[in-house]
This record gives sequence, structure tokens and C-alpha cells, in this order.
Amino acid sequence: EGELRRNAVSEESRAWLAGCGLTPEQMAGQLEPEYTPQRKIHLYHCDQRGLPLALITPDNTVAWRGEYDEWGNLSGEENPAHLEQVIRLPGQQYDEESGLYYNRHRYYNPGQGRYITQDPIGLRGGWNLYNYPLNPVSEIDPLGLSMWDDAKSGSCTDGFCNALSFIIGPSKFDSEEDAALDALKNINNQSICSGTEYGGLICKDVKNKYFATTPISGTNDGLTLSALACPQNTTNSADYHTHGMEEAGYENNKFSPLDISDNYKNYRNGYLGTPDGTFGKVDISYKTVTYQKNKLTDHCEIR
Repeated sequence: EGELRRNAVSEESRAWLAGCGLTPEQMAGQLEPEYTPQRKIHLYHCDQRGLPLALITPDNTVAWRGEYDEWGNLSGEENPAHLEQVIRLPGQQYDEESGLYYNRHRYYNPGQGRYITQDPIGLRGGWNLYNYPLNPVSEIDPLGLSMWDDAKSGSCTDGFCNALSFIIGPSKFDSEEDAALDALKNINNQSICSGTEYGGLICKDVKNKYFATTPISGTNDGLTLSALACPQNTTNSADYHTHGMEEAGYENNKFSPLDISDNYKNYRNGYLGTPDGTFGKVDISYKTVTYQKNKLTDHCEIR
């Protein structure tokens, strides 16, 4: 069709048409006029959830206005300009034909409040493969994979996540220990493979949720966290680090005296991932050092 509209039909296309008993001239006469939509600029005005409330023209005229229920479903609209406004919650596009919301990787049924297809990343997105975060005030799922907390923490640094870091952030947990364990699960394998120590901070936001900052790397025998800080409007409650691989002459499966001393000096708890898969904790309030076996990977696995 493109060749016919450009009046530049290739020899291969002419030969194919001739085999069907047709000519380019005959086919060109059957083409309908090409539809060219009228393009205008409209500015989105959104609420705190990212839902479009209005489309504004450059001359400050409201061309479209919408109202939503608590879960982001359109409950009413004013559309004098007959615009097609399909954007809903972050990552969602409304499909008028099916009545579903397209969330990039799958479809969401607003009537049921759930996805109609399984999560393509499996259990990494949560135990419920059809779950949609039912608290759009504080959580979003722009990719249709797993929900992101409304952290505004500045710790979200990769790809599409970074592009939306002003309203989202890293994974959040109800306890400091869960946040540290999750962070160490994500890096202990890499630490063992490279023989390098990794670590970061555990921070608490204004909603009393805990999250880990992006880990930094050290050397095979040490790591300095003094230059790190929690994002604005959050507080530092702990740090976490790994001990790399097993080394002769070193007790790599326990906190070193310097590790423990630093935790008391900085007045924050400490968490450790070791080469044998142990998860350790220095609790400065109770003045205890505890270890839990088999909580982490204990070997190098190339992923």
C-alpha cells in the first residue's frame, strides 16, 4: 500500500500483482483516501495518583475533563471537543472495544479489580499471579509486572523506574530486617562470584516503611559506607553488607570486630550476608549479635 501511495511500485511488487492478474493502476484506484488526523497540542493536568483530570489547550481552554472513583475508574467526563483520552493510572491505556485497561505486559479488568492474565514474571511479582495493587494512592504497577511503592526516595535508578522516580521508589517492607534480607538475597550471589564485598544502607520513610539503597562495591577485604546517605525525608536505621567468598585465614561467616564497632559508632543496626549463606544481625539496642543459617545463597551461580 505504501508503494502505491508513493507511486513507487517495485519490480517485485509489479511481478506479484501481474501473477494475480492485476496492475498497479488498478490497485491504486481501489485505495481509500488516506486519513490524516487533525493534530493539536493538549496539556495534561493530573492528580496525585497520576490520573488525568483535564486536557488543557495552549489558550487555557479545558477541552476534556474527567472524574474517577477511588480505584481509578472513569465515572464521568465532559468532552465538548470529542477527544479520545485513553490514559488512566500510570502505565494504563483504556481499550474501548474490550473495556479493559492495557498495562503494557497484560490486561487489567477494572470491574473485577484484577488482571485477566498471569504475571509474565511469575512469582517474582508476588504470590498472586493475577494481583493488582488495590491502593493506587500509594502504589502503582505501570508495567503490569509488580507494584512499586510511592517512595519518592530517590533510590530508584534503573531505566523506566528512574524515569518515574519522582513518584516511585524501591521495594518497601514493614520491617528493617525484611528490607535487609531482601537486599542481601539480591547481591550475595554476585558477591560470592566476584569475591567482592557489597553493601548499602537501610532507610525508613515517613510511612514507617523500610527500603535498601542501591548497593555499592568495595574490595575483597573491605567496604566503606561512610559516604552514603539516605534520601531526603527518610532516616537511616541500619546498614547491610556482604563478605564475598571464603578465604583461608579469615572468619568470613561472622561479623568482624570492626563491623560491630562501626555499627555502635554510627548508632545503627548492621546486617551481614556470608559466603555460607548465613544472615547476621547486630542489634545495638539489645547489644546482641545473631546469625540465621541457610537464609541466603551459599555458592556462585552464574545468572
